[in-house]
Amino acid sequence: MSGLKKTLTSVMALAMLAGCSSSTAATTTTSGSTSNKTVTVAIDADLNTMDYHIATDGNSFIMQSMCVSGLTELDAKGVAQPELAESWDVSSDGLKYTFHLADAKWSNGDAVTAADFVYGWQRLDDPKTASEYAFILDTIHVKNAADVNAGTMDKSQLGVKAVDDKTFEVDLTLPCDFLLGLMAFPSFFPLNQKFYEKEGDQFALSANDMLYCGPYTMTEFSSGSQYTFTKNADYFKASKTSSEAQTVVFKYLQDTQSAMLDYQSGNLDVVKLQGEQVDQYKDSEGFTNKMTGYLWYLSLDFDTTNYPTNSDFSNLNLRKAMSYAIDRETICSSVLKDGSVAAEGIIPQQLATGPDSKDYRESTGKLVSYDAAKAKEYYEKAKAELGHDVTFELLFEDSEASKAVAEYIQSNLEATGMKVTLVSKPKKTRLDLMKNQNYQVALTRWGPDYADPETYMDLFLSDNTANNSGRYKSTSYDELVNKADAGTDATDSAKRWKDYQDAEKILVDTDPAVVPVYQNGGAMMINKSVTGIEFHSAGVDSYRHITKA
Repeated sequence: MSGLKKTLTSVMALAMLAGCSSSTAATTTTSGSTSNKTVTVAIDADLNTMDYHIATDGNSFIMQSMCVSGLTELDAKGVAQPELAESWDVSSDGLKYTFHLADAKWSNGDAVTAADFVYGWQRLDDPKTASEYAFILDTIHVKNAADVNAGTMDKSQLGVKAVDDKTFEVDLTLPCDFLLGLMAFPSFFPLNQKFYEKEGDQFALSANDMLYCGPYTMTEFSSGSQYTFTKNADYFKASKTSSEAQTVVFKYLQDTQSAMLDYQSGNLDVVKLQGEQVDQYKDSEGFTNKMTGYLWYLSLDFDTTNYPTNSDFSNLNLRKAMSYAIDRETICSSVLKDGSVAAEGIIPQQLATGPDSKDYRESTGKLVSYDAAKAKEYYEKAKAELGHDVTFELLFEDSEASKAVAEYIQSNLEATGMKVTLVSKPKKTRLDLMKNQNYQVALTRWGPDYADPETYMDLFLSDNTANNSGRYKSTSYDELVNKADAGTDATDSAKRWKDYQDAEKILVDTDPAVVPVYQNGGAMMINKSVTGIEFHSAGVDSYRHITKA
């Protein structure tokens, strides 16, 4: 390794850059006798997949994190702490990370080795995997990541190396301040090659088709019903996690009223609240409200393959009318009532602090607003230019909250004169329809993978076909984001921030391609005897340390 060797203590200071605002239900203890308690958590969207190189949604990532570990783990404050990597070194130029692995085992008895990380990262980047998260390797500037994913280089040329069984080396083309925090993200988890190749296309389809190296193993995989995780006796930190719950059950319940009845009956320990429930229970013991990093927005599909009428969205006045028509404050205060806040842009509040020591949103300001008169004015201009009234379908997932928001957005848009038909689908179906450009307008969301504006801005690059579902194309936007990501401004914090701010203004104001709606709040009821849930506004919420008295 070239450059100055840094000790773990000094590197942990760098890890703080990966941190973000977060909260925890309580501080988890790590001593005492093993708990035999079961904690049951209600989820309102079903698990999509346990394959962590294919997953794209929060619930899947949460459950994957229960039973598989990464090089690091985020603590309650969102700061990277040692996990499968017990220490690491960073070269003085920030371009080489060397991770030293702990003595951990997979659930089949195999040691977790550096080769497992090499194989996992190569599979993530392999174009044959078709992972929608392959981009994240290039995001942290792993050498040759973009070329490997494009198919112009073999995956063996990806900038990762197993120096020996316990030493994993990563080569970058540019420094990345938030790399250590992202090492806790499931896309970067290790993969046992022998087991994976034996499983083939059955990998991760059932509890028996996975290997585990985290604090829990998956012992029940009932699609559309519930998912059970049981303490992993072979977890390498098992002696330090003896107080955590023996069993954690995630139970899929769409109906929040039924879920709340189950909570009151003692059958659930954690449940989300929606709408009127928030007012009803806000003064009750166990009520918790948190701000999340999820930003909900309307995605407009510019691709006309499946819907020729999508060409209407090329009209700037129509897009401006749609943005001005959305009454975001009322959606949050009267429809959701769960602590959500009106979106001011595509970047949420409390995501990241800039070189000016201010929150990104504070220094950038409000870029979208509700103005019914302007909405009608722009719509009349759009109608005159298009020569017809505008009609389209609004796709949304079949949760109670999404249904309520979609119905209110429909009323907002129709108040301007547009005709909007609502289309409700299960979340997995919605995602598939958007992936295949088989929609017109969709109510969707993005949760930040790390505490930096780049996690949102990269979504809408012209060449990001995995995430730019609307196929938005803007040369000006691309130039600004690429300069900030890996171009001339990548190493200048002030210029990089300004590039993102200018790009965001293009995206949602001067040439709106998406319509920001709201940033998720998280009103919940949590059993008073349950502690240890860690909520992260960037990254994955953690139930790994949940306890029940």
